[in-house]
Amino acid sequence: MTTLSTPRGHGALAASTVFTVLATLITAIRMFTRAFLVKKMGSDDYVILVSLAFSWAFFGLLVGEVYHGMGEHYAKIPPAIYKTQMICFWASVPVYQTSLISTKMSILLQYKRVFSTPRMRLACWILIGFLGVYGTWTIVSAWANCVPLAKFWDSSVPGFCFDKKALWFSNSAIHIVTDILILIYPMPVLKSLQLPKKQKLAVMGIFALGGFVLITSLLRLKSLVVISNSSDPTFDNTGAAAWSAVECNVAIICASLPGTRAFLTRFLPHIFSTGSNGYRSRTTRPSRIGRSALVGTGNGTGNGTVHGNTVLASVVGGRDDPDYDMEDLPSSSGSYATFKGGEGGAAAKEAFAGITVTTRVQQSEDKVVARADADDASTKELI
Repeated sequence: MTTLSTPRGHGALAASTVFTVLATLITAIRMFTRAFLVKKMGSDDYVILVSLAFSWAFFGLLVGEVYHGMGEHYAKIPPAIYKTQMICFWASVPVYQTSLISTKMSILLQYKRVFSTPRMRLACWILIGFLGVYGTWTIVSAWANCVPLAKFWDSSVPGFCFDKKALWFSNSAIHIVTDILILIYPMPVLKSLQLPKKQKLAVMGIFALGGFVLITSLLRLKSLVVISNSSDPTFDNTGAAAWSAVECNVAIICASLPGTRAFLTRFLPHIFSTGSNGYRSRTTRPSRIGRSALVGTGNGTGNGTVHGNTVLASVVGGRDDPDYDMEDLPSSSGSYATFKGGEGGAAAKEAFAGITVTTRVQQSEDKVVARADADDASTKELI
């Protein structure tokens, strides 16, 4: 095969290779965690596989571009090789869009699974619907950028083409806006979690990883400015191509990292376990009961304060299981009970050989139960 590969092209290809392989590795860990450790695959897991498949397709097309003159000056590229490069470029744009849109869909489906409050689910469905409509437009407009299609790689063919500059910048702007929305969506719910400050910040940090996608989107936008104003596009296209590959794969990595926590906790417990000495507590959702009582078993002591009419059951048990869900984490919103454990500290927990259950029961009204159930469900299934 005749090639015109250049050092500039090889640089773009190297960046794409590193991030594509890294995204594949992180996704594989996520799939192993979800399928074999947690044993609970979700729609977000299957969608991220679609995104990864299109990322590899983009990588293959980038290889075709590099070995057909990308990074070389336009005047030095024979017409036949230039045509092949432009065909690969034409095919890569909708593939890039499909990978990125699929990743954002996966993140929102993950939010919908984890934060199951009605308001959060509605917000996720609204943005999923918008991405469905917008994604369809970006993919179709990329494939049919010119009519007939051949005009994209052969300007001498009579026909019509969309304004590439307007199309690229409008699509990039919408991607940046959706990146910001996806970044801030879970923060109000995470902020309401009743956790120690460090653990709360750690959980929020996991979901804030999408900020890296926003950064790569902005850097890619800068590279689009260069290529859109270039008089030598085959030479200047390497930056946009490399940042497109990086953006797709960073999005996949950020979407997959929260799903690898159980894996990391199991194999690197001293680094990634968030429990105190490996122990954890579970707070059940409030429910109605006809009489008030205080029930305690075990050797531990504790003080409970109930604001409103609720039922609180707190269990301190054995070593931390990395496959816990968000329902293990109490929330400070609404009329939740606040439980403070006994004063034994870490030494008492180490000496503890059984299970301590402390239950505070008080009559509940229907409207309080409904609020608590909804908020409790909102912190469900975090891995």
